[in-house]
This record gives sequence, C-alpha cells and structure tokens, in this order.
Amino acid sequence: MRVEIPLLLVILLLSNFVSASNVFTVEEGELWVDCNNCSIEISKNDAILANGSNYALDVDQGQIELESYGGEDYILVLPDEENWPNQRPSPMQQSDHLNIPTQILCPCELGLSLEGRITSDQPDIIHIDTVNESTHYKIDLMASSDDLLISVFAQNLTNEWLIESFEISTPVRYQSTSTSLFVQHDAVTSEEHRIFLQLETQSPRSFYSMNLSKFDTHSIHQLTQPNGFVEGFGPQVISIPFNHTQEARIIGSDAIISQQLFVQENSMSNPILHQAGPSIIWAMPSTIQLELSVVTNQSWIIEYQIIDHGDGLEKIEAPAMLPQTNQTDNQSWPLLPLEKTQVSGELSLPIMDYVDVYRIETSGWDESIHLFQVVIEGDVRNLEATIWDMNQDLWIPLDSTNASFSMKSITISSQLGLGTHFLRIQLPNGSDSLPQEWGGNASVYAYTLDIHYELVDEGEEPWFPPNQEAVTWGERVRWILGIGMLLPAILLAWNLRIQRNQAAEILENKERIKWVKQRIQEVGAKQASKDLEKSLSGLALLEWEDAILSWGEPMLRHMTEGIDIAAWALDEQLTDDDSWPLLVGIKVGTDNWEIAGMRFEAPEGEPWEIKSVKPRLLSRDDEIFLDQLSAESRTFVQVNIIGSAAMVSVHISGMVNEVPMAAKPSNAINRFQEEE
Repeated sequence: MRVEIPLLLVILLLSNFVSASNVFTVEEGELWVDCNNCSIEISKNDAILANGSNYALDVDQGQIELESYGGEDYILVLPDEENWPNQRPSPMQQSDHLNIPTQILCPCELGLSLEGRITSDQPDIIHIDTVNESTHYKIDLMASSDDLLISVFAQNLTNEWLIESFEISTPVRYQSTSTSLFVQHDAVTSEEHRIFLQLETQSPRSFYSMNLSKFDTHSIHQLTQPNGFVEGFGPQVISIPFNHTQEARIIGSDAIISQQLFVQENSMSNPILHQAGPSIIWAMPSTIQLELSVVTNQSWIIEYQIIDHGDGLEKIEAPAMLPQTNQTDNQSWPLLPLEKTQVSGELSLPIMDYVDVYRIETSGWDESIHLFQVVIEGDVRNLEATIWDMNQDLWIPLDSTNASFSMKSITISSQLGLGTHFLRIQLPNGSDSLPQEWGGNASVYAYTLDIHYELVDEGEEPWFPPNQEAVTWGERVRWILGIGMLLPAILLAWNLRIQRNQAAEILENKERIKWVKQRIQEVGAKQASKDLEKSLSGLALLEWEDAILSWGEPMLRHMTEGIDIAAWALDEQLTDDDSWPLLVGIKVGTDNWEIAGMRFEAPEGEPWEIKSVKPRLLSRDDEIFLDQLSAESRTFVQVNIIGSAAMVSVHISGMVNEVPMAAKPSNAINRFQEEE
C-alpha cells in the first residue's frame, strides 16, 4: 500500500492542539499506527474504522481520515506496494536493484525510504545495489512494530557472504536506530558485488520503516572558501588551496584527520594524523595545496579556517636579507607604497620567520629629497626597525636609521635619495625563540605599517621641450649609442681573454704565496695588492684542485660532499693598516647555497673585524654576505681582518634546498705560525 506523499513515514508533532486530523489516499492493504500517550481514530466516509493508541488495520482503496487526541506525536506506517522476494537469488540469478541516490558531502539529504510488513515465515529480501567499487551505506531504522533481524549479504558471480547483521529485540517507535556498513570491493578481480538486505522477525508479523543512504568516498572535494564548515559521512578527501604563507586551523572536528601537503606539483609531504578536536597546520615552503583525509566510518563535521600570514600588500613572505646586488631581481621583497596607506605583516616564529625586509622605491629629480616615515603598531614591544639608504651604484648602505619600541609603537624616519632602499623589521635574537621543528609552538608577532611620505623637489627639472635641433642631435646620439653599446661586449670578450691568460699563468707558477712576497719586493705592497685582486677572477677559472695546487698547501681545509673550503694566510706586508690578509677559496657541491654568508671567528680573544673585501662584497663586523653560491661554482675572496686575536676560523652558512646548512672547519689559522 502506498501513500501519495514524499515520505511514507509520518511523524507529526501536535503538542499545541487538543486534536488534529489528516486525510490520506491509500491503496487496499494493512496499515499500522502507534501513538505516544495519545489516541488515534481512523474513519472513512464519516464511519469510524478503528480507535486506539497502537493497532493494525485493514483498509480498502480510497481516502481515510486520521484524527489524534491528546496532542502527542504518532507513527503511521503504510507498507510499500512492492512484493519483495522471500529468498535470496543464487549468484548467477538475475535480480533488479533499488536506485539509491549517491551523496557526497553533507548536509546529507534523505536517501531512499522503505516501508513494509513481514511475518515470521515471510521475510523481505531487497536487492539494494550492485557496485564495482568500495561503497559506504547507512541504514536508519525509523520505526518497527515488533522485533527485527536485519542482515546484509554480498554476492559475486560465484559466492555469497554475510557482511553484517544486527537484531532489534524491542520495537523502535520514537527514536531511530542507525548503523553504517562499508562494502570492500576486490580491486584485483574487479567483479561486481550485489548487495542484499534481508529483514526477518520472530513475531507473527512486524511493520517497519527505514531509510537507506549511499555515500561516495572516492572523490576529492575541492573547497575554495577560506573558512567554514564541511560535513560528510565515511572516509573523504578534502582539498584546500594552500600556500607557504598560510596556516590552517581545524577549529573543531569529531573525526581523525590525516594531513598531507602538496609541495610544488609532483611532491607530497608525509601524512600526519590529527586526533579529533582542534589542531593547527602550517604550510611549508613552496606549498600549493592541503589535503585532509577523514578517517572514520561514521558521519562527521569539521570547522576550519585558513589564516594568511603574508607580508605587505602582495601577501608574500618578506626575505630576511638584502638583495645581493643592484642587479638582483628584487620582486620577492614586498614593496611599500609611498602614498599614505596601511600595510600589514607578521613575524611567524613557527615557520622560522623572525626578520622581514621591505623594499622602498623613490622616483623624481636627481637632487630631490625624499622624507620617509613609518609608524609600526601591533605586537611590536620586542621588535626593532632599521631603514637603509642605499648607494645605488656600490649597493652598500650610505646611512642607516634604527628605532625600537616607545609609547605603544615604533616610529622610524629617514631622508632617502633616488632609487631603491629597504626597511627591516626584526625580533632581536629571534633565533633563540624558534621552535625545534617546523610549525612548532611559538609566538607570532603581527604588526601594521602606517606610511608617511613627502617629496621635496630640488635642482632643475630634468625635462625640456623638443625642438628641431634636439631631434637632429637625438638621431645622431642614437647612432652613437648603438655603436657604443657594442663596446661593452668587446670589452667583456677582452677581459675574458685576459682572465684566461691569467689562469694559464697561475697554473704554470706554483706556490703563489711566495709569488706574492716576490711581487711585494719587486713593485711594492700597493701594486702587489692590485695584481692579487686581478688574479682572483682568473683563479676562479681553474679547476679546483689546480687552483689549490697553485697556492700550495692550505693552512685550513674543510671538505664535505656539499662544500670544500680552503684558506691561506698572506704576507702582512700587503696592507699598511696592521690588518691580516687572508685568501679563502670555496668550492660548492651539487646544490645551490642560498643567502650564504661567511664569518671569521676568533676562537680566543676579541672578535675580528673585516677591514676590506676583494672582490667588493657587503660586510658587517666579522661577516661577509655572499648571497648565492651556485652549484659547482668556485669562489675566491681576499679579506683583510683586524683584531688582537692570534687565531681565526672560517664559518660558512646558508640555505640548501630550503634547509639551513653550515660548514665550519675543526681547525683554525694561527697568525704567528710562520714565526713559530
């Protein structure tokens, strides 16, 4: 018997009324009603057919009126017209199955509703599905008049087996009973599985009403919102866009989650399990996507939030150092707009970020004055700020301005020239506060930059209206410049030829340290120092072992797979300021060294101070900034250091494959070794 309404199970809440009535169109058959602390009266054509709180009734086709007394909820079960088989078919026997809609993510909709009547000798056998992949089902028993035994069987072409069974010993009336089951498909044989639901009772007869749901657990679900709720059932994979400046917060979860990060396009991190409840996930460098795999066979709900920790208007991670040269592509340094605006940033210690360097670009007349001020507010009590006014040709700071916290903020101002300059925000001694592992528990310092800028035009305006003479001379100048642009290429080729000749000369003349002493005696210390500087570029063209052989046995040597370091002490007559000249050679292995630096440490005594570096490199105190050391490259640096210590050791550090790396020889150079 079928009722012409969407849901065959009717549960009405009538607590606000003394009585309520409903009219149903039914087919011929038997129905069952049950009322909780109330009375149900069924009538047809104004004739009362039955009255009571729990009874079954045979009715004819037509309309019936159901009226409840007592203001409580009641259950009406009208069995389906379908006459289900009483025996399971053999594996080879044909059988039609139900069409259960497949659901993906929730809120979950109602699946397929079934209502029926069984007897102790007449069970219902329902072919619910035929699948060729592992599938999750959920069975919700909404109501039963008596006991039930629910069994689920699977068949392939040759065999049949029981998947699960559960017994309902008492009637189910005013609270549903549900179970979930997972049908594991054999991916090796790829055979189809037929799933059968068998309903039995030990009572003379039992009415039932249930809902069948089917869930897809094989798709990857793309989420685009930065925060929200996601619901589902069974194992699911959720994919969220994720980059290296972001943090994912699982605010709440009632299931175990397995986390994996996509790094670039073809690499994934190892899975990490998070138990039910809140958790935090930090992106790694080069991360492009986050995948969350839900590990459960039950329904679940997850609340998440994606938080961006990027710096500047571009929301990128600000580097920790200056660009190595004025030719370095500086697009990775966030640009601070000169118009009055507010920019936000963060020092995120969980991802080893305790220094941010921003780029400042000024434009105007050559002699114009650029007044630049930044007010830094937020969690800045422990931070410091520095502005570098850069020499655009030599790429060294002409002047630097420092400021620290005062009166709820950090205020720093500087007068800048034309070109590119930099602002640094850092946590002093921040390396001491870093966690032991990436994404560990550590502080995040959020701040905002309020930018104020004034341009004072000075000098003559670098523009003039064109005239015929200017046009004529402009054309001539273009020809001159065109020819002149070829000259650097010619000079470069000539310079390379000179360097190759120098390399050949160095290879022929061994023991270059003795050669330096000889040149000092022949042409004087100043000219010998110039000759040494010229030979450094040619020295880098030699094979590494040939270059070492040309200088003799190094006084300090450190060899690993990633880097080879050699150092020699030069004749102190090369200098006239009591500094100690050293020559350091570096041979890089198969991986690039990024953000590399070289430090000259004094094992005992006061620290060394770098007096000069050849070729010209940025230095401070006892450290030289090498920037990038390319794979398989050879670099030679002549350094003059000053100090009272007797020994010096060389320490090189940088990032190799985005992992901090350091190399330090176990021995040191004794300044007075020859005298001893």
